[in-house]
Amino acid sequence: MSGYYPSTNRYTTSGRSPGYTNPLSSRSSYSRPRSSAYARNTSSYNTYPSRPIASRLYNSNRYLTNSYTSGYTSSSYSPSTYRTASAYSPSRSDYGRPSTVSRAWAPSYSSARVPVERDVIVPSSAVITGGTGTTPNSTPTNHNAKPSQTQLEATTSKATLTAICIDTLDLLISVNTEEHHTDMYEMCEESYVDDITGRPGAAQLILRRGQEFKVKLTMNKDYSSEDHIRVVATIGPMPLVSKGTAVEMVADKSDGNKQWFTNITSFSANEVELTVNIPPTCAIGKWNLAFDTVTIAEDGSITSTMKEPVTSDVYVLFNAWCKDDAVYMENDNWRNEYVLNDSGKVYRGDSVRIYGMPWNFGQFESVSLQAAIYLLDELSDIPMTSRGNPVNISREISALVNSADENGVLMGNWSGDYSGGVSPTKWTGTPAILQKYMDTKKPVRYGQCWVFSGVMTTICRSLGLPTRSVTNYNSAHDTDGSMTIDNHYNADGDPESELDADSIWNFHVWNECWMSRPDLSAGYGGWQAVDATPQELSCGIYRAGPASVVAIRNGDVGCNYDGKFIFAEVNADRVYWFKQKNGKFIRQLEKNVVGKCISTKAVGPSKYFNSNYYNPDREDITNQYKFPEGSQEERTAVLRAATCSTKPQVYFDDSATKDINFGTPDQSKYSSVEVGSDFEVPLFIDNQSAEKRTVKLTVTLSSVYYTGVYRKNLKKEAFDKVCMRVLADDYLDDLVDFGYAMKIDYMGSVAETRQLLAKQENFRLRTLVPDVTVTKNEAIVGEKFSVSVTFKNPLQQSLTRCAFTFESAGNLKEKTVKISDVAVGAEAKADLEMVAKRHGDCVVITSFECKELGDVQGQASVVVKKK
Repeated sequence: MSGYYPSTNRYTTSGRSPGYTNPLSSRSSYSRPRSSAYARNTSSYNTYPSRPIASRLYNSNRYLTNSYTSGYTSSSYSPSTYRTASAYSPSRSDYGRPSTVSRAWAPSYSSARVPVERDVIVPSSAVITGGTGTTPNSTPTNHNAKPSQTQLEATTSKATLTAICIDTLDLLISVNTEEHHTDMYEMCEESYVDDITGRPGAAQLILRRGQEFKVKLTMNKDYSSEDHIRVVATIGPMPLVSKGTAVEMVADKSDGNKQWFTNITSFSANEVELTVNIPPTCAIGKWNLAFDTVTIAEDGSITSTMKEPVTSDVYVLFNAWCKDDAVYMENDNWRNEYVLNDSGKVYRGDSVRIYGMPWNFGQFESVSLQAAIYLLDELSDIPMTSRGNPVNISREISALVNSADENGVLMGNWSGDYSGGVSPTKWTGTPAILQKYMDTKKPVRYGQCWVFSGVMTTICRSLGLPTRSVTNYNSAHDTDGSMTIDNHYNADGDPESELDADSIWNFHVWNECWMSRPDLSAGYGGWQAVDATPQELSCGIYRAGPASVVAIRNGDVGCNYDGKFIFAEVNADRVYWFKQKNGKFIRQLEKNVVGKCISTKAVGPSKYFNSNYYNPDREDITNQYKFPEGSQEERTAVLRAATCSTKPQVYFDDSATKDINFGTPDQSKYSSVEVGSDFEVPLFIDNQSAEKRTVKLTVTLSSVYYTGVYRKNLKKEAFDKVCMRVLADDYLDDLVDFGYAMKIDYMGSVAETRQLLAKQENFRLRTLVPDVTVTKNEAIVGEKFSVSVTFKNPLQQSLTRCAFTFESAGNLKEKTVKISDVAVGAEAKADLEMVAKRHGDCVVITSFECKELGDVQGQASVVVKKK
């Protein structure tokens, strides 16, 4: 595995930053540290992290510890012996593992080891209550003794000839999903096509915790109030009552203290309707529900009257509509935006010219939820008992989205060489990435920060966790915990980039997840910063957060998790280290350079225009991360955070005379320059004293990666004129990343005062936007409409290997249309016919790619109405 990491200028073949050794494990970089209770399953997938040994106990010939019995043994059903509510259900069998319906579960448990055989009914006399096996007359039961065939036949005839049984189960999917705000999930649709298997699948029930749902049962005969229905819910490979991963409910028998309970709401003849309540703290994921009928003896013991239960898997998600859920959001508009909106924007560019890039989050696509569950079930270290905590979930997902420590979704690459994969600028949405990942179970090549953030948003929203992508301009990357950014220059004023471990990115994109934080001080709940881009290690793994945004603003960086690193991203000071002729260094502290125009998409519909640089739907949230620059509160927060710095002495009182101001008068003049054009960088020096000053100043223009790492010095001039003129030929061959990022370094001194003059300014050249049009402004579900896109070649050379890509959340999977070369001054064109599949705002995102240009996106929208 190879990758290129933004904290260095070097490649690494291990997938980690150079020189990194995991102190917890000697495993390969794909395997995360695990306890000895984990063992690799080499029979199914040899390259994946190991899973608990307990998860292997599916085979019906094995003995199960802590299994459950009550009238029948259901510890190890195989799909062939289950009566399921659907003809096909995506499950772990699709991932090379036994189906999730094959679980060890039952209502009351014993530590006895019970041999399990398919289609065997344990006699009704073998009842387990309170963890001790007893018969109705209190005679101990030998749990290891198999019942004789005579016993089985007698019990079967007695139990099945007269007992009421369940014939069918109706999950009332359309009713439940509408009430649980999950009806937009593709897997809830009848006969949807499963993105992973490519086969038609039966509709799945997707629910939110902290809320009731309904089911309808059809019995083999008329139901009466003397009959009893039992529901058993389980999750995980070894569900246990003691761990909260197995629970038994008998209808109308709740003692009022259980969070799980079920009640009969109505019955008529042989039809019964139940409600089942899901607690607001239960584990999220794929639960198995088993329904059967039972008899209850006078001593309270329960005996099943069915040979096997009727079962179905259901998905349980976080619930932002439930006040008792840790992710509760009071504002309905916020819930619509941060949970239900499946398209939006990720902001890029620079602080002068902000670029709103459309992104298809696609959290309702079938591949999105299944990928999220796969990551948690197969790669996560989170025990099932902690799967209800959004703090744990968000932190784990931030690690699983990147591939630096395990077989995560995306491999990062900041080298500019994307051979063997896809350039990060080509991606316009998450579903295509997750589809590729689930097809291969190998990291997708390649991603950079906005791609990691887009995938993180998708996975979290698919699980019901309110999440948004956030962009920080002039974002600091502090590598040593000093909370400063150190830049070095030689005696001639040239940058010594090989000494710079720290950097300031033109922009960096991370995420915020909404949740309460009972583990922190009061008031630190709400938005939590989480970062999936593999920058620095956190507890031995590449991840960051969740860190309270309020705590970051206050400079309280000691809170869990990674507050110091994220504080530096938005509030670090820059330190210039200037090497003199005698070899000694002098330093200068520069404030107010980091953490600009922190942006996220505003609540409400996206606004799309022919220019991605016009952003009326952008919300500036800088004041949520930091107090106003220069204010007493801001300096207090910085000094408070500095007490946790590895070099607190750097924050010193610089009393040197500073009466020369310099730089570019208006950065927007060169940030509006289109790629391929000549431009000028205007310069100024302002003497703010009443005395003469002698200034020596050198200006260097460089091409850089958007992470701030230097690519090449393009031009260097001493300050003896009012501007630096730059020709297209000076830079076109040396741009990287298709990010078109450049940096200006000013370095000099004042003879009279020995004032050190040091400053950096970053900017990005502008790219044209494709003109996207649709034949209809409105459409009806099932109706066809056409999308046309054109793009004019802005370069003085032909464009080769050209293609347009189209996608639309819920309406169109990613589709690529290749076109011929585009001559100088000519237009690239493509047309696509598509069908409106889902009502609401249909946002069509297009991107243009060629060998010479990249990072060219456009969009258009159509209002789709119901039939």
